[in-house]
Amino acid sequence: MKIKVASPSDNPQLLEFYKSFPVKGVLDLKVDRRGDFFGPYRTESNQYQTYILKDDDDSVQGLASFIIKEVMLNEKPTVIAYGRDLRVSHHRKAILEWGKHFVPCLEEVSNNFGVEYFFSILNMMETKALNAFVHPRNLKRLLPRYYGYRRFNLVTIHGRFPWASNPLPHMQIRHGSSTNADALIYYLCKKNSQKNLATYWDSYGFFKQLQRWRGLKIEDFLIAFDSQNNIVGCCAPWSSDGIQEFIPLEYSLKAHNFRQFLKFGRLLGWTRPLTKPSYRLQLEENLQFQYLTHLFADNEDIFEALLWAAFNRARSKDFLVYCQGRNELVYKRPLNWVSSKLPHGLYCMVPPDREAPEFLNPSNEAPVSLEGFFV
Repeated sequence: MKIKVASPSDNPQLLEFYKSFPVKGVLDLKVDRRGDFFGPYRTESNQYQTYILKDDDDSVQGLASFIIKEVMLNEKPTVIAYGRDLRVSHHRKAILEWGKHFVPCLEEVSNNFGVEYFFSILNMMETKALNAFVHPRNLKRLLPRYYGYRRFNLVTIHGRFPWASNPLPHMQIRHGSSTNADALIYYLCKKNSQKNLATYWDSYGFFKQLQRWRGLKIEDFLIAFDSQNNIVGCCAPWSSDGIQEFIPLEYSLKAHNFRQFLKFGRLLGWTRPLTKPSYRLQLEENLQFQYLTHLFADNEDIFEALLWAAFNRARSKDFLVYCQGRNELVYKRPLNWVSSKLPHGLYCMVPPDREAPEFLNPSNEAPVSLEGFFV
């Protein structure tokens, strides 16, 4: 077996191999990248590198990608890499070969791109991944150690209970435009710079990353204003259709009951439905939702007012998805909304020959900048 850096010519093989690994949890999902395996990476960064492990028949047996970013970490610009899409076939030889090559891949990325730290996001419902990376049984293998950095929830908003009311019904929420663009960018940069792992902190950085979000424009932002016409919150609803879609394969009993409740609630005008599993439809239909990107609010009521605006303006079958850090109580899902949460962990991957970095100290509780699409 041999390992190599992937090129565009490997795209068909990567797509086929990647789709063979469903995301496990209360809802089993197949991830469809719509013909372009590297599409989500280009949304996240201009720099990325994918390694693939191939056997003697030139078949893909493993892959891992690294997304390189310059972020603000402890008030200093720092180059980091996110480890994404680690997939290895179930053949014992492939697993052993990948174990030999993974740390050298980290070293090569570190040397080529000047990466100081590596991070990875794990779904806390995927016990196999947690046991393999965070709690390995064999500590003698030369694999990176995973140190917990932050816990966060991927929150989904599916509807409102009939007693729900907008806490700020008279708040002005307007779309972005040329007249408020400068004030919006100033607000975004100010709020984002208060977080660790922020990818922009000035107008140049903001426009640079906005260009990567396919189809997202200033006019798509929903901006909340107070009585003095100051910006106090914003979000940008965005759909990843055509870039990365999620096809439900099977619902657990808990998820099935939730889907049935949403189906019933839709008849009463409370909720929006979840897509049927593919085995029921006899075809592959993706989940219909929008990410709330660039989400900031000065308090809980402003956040809920933005939820009302985004939900009312979304397509009739779309639910909403956003990230909420465990210590970010402003973005905690409101109790009068029909919602769910999927717990995730942000981990720092430390090569076996390095010490754990100082920023992992538990006293460092600054929130981190995360977008749901990158989870």
